[in-house]
Amino acid sequence: MTLLAQVFWGGGLLLACALVHVAAVAVSIPMFRRFADILHNKRVRLRVAVMLSLGVIVTLLAHTLQVWAWAAAIHMLSSFDDFATSFYFALATYTTVGYGDVIVDEGLRIFAAFASVAGLLTFGISTAFLIGLIGRLLPDTFRDDSSTR
Repeated sequence: MTLLAQVFWGGGLLLACALVHVAAVAVSIPMFRRFADILHNKRVRLRVAVMLSLGVIVTLLAHTLQVWAWAAAIHMLSSFDDFATSFYFALATYTTVGYGDVIVDEGLRIFAAFASVAGLLTFGISTAFLIGLIGRLLPDTFRDDSSTR
């Protein structure tokens, strides 16, 4: 694949991943509001545990979907014999671990590097989302209201 094609397709998949991640967070906000209303009179620890668990689940699902997308693209474009190797490479690259035990052909290096950029960007979004969620939950945790403990 030419350099221009790698930048074009890698950038396109990066953009798609960013949009998927933003959409996952945005779509989940009404769900969080509903759960907050349902759990309003429950124990603080239960409320915090449920809400934080939901936040982690949303981000995990979004990241998993993106790794699968990178794995599928890499599998279609690379010389890897099986999908498991493509998935392993995509996961190691997306998480920026990049062990180096499996590498793509020279004609896909730039494209594959976009997977790391996607991971960095979306892990940042996930971190901000979870920190924001924790920030909303902490005031409830430290409130001195014995009826909700």
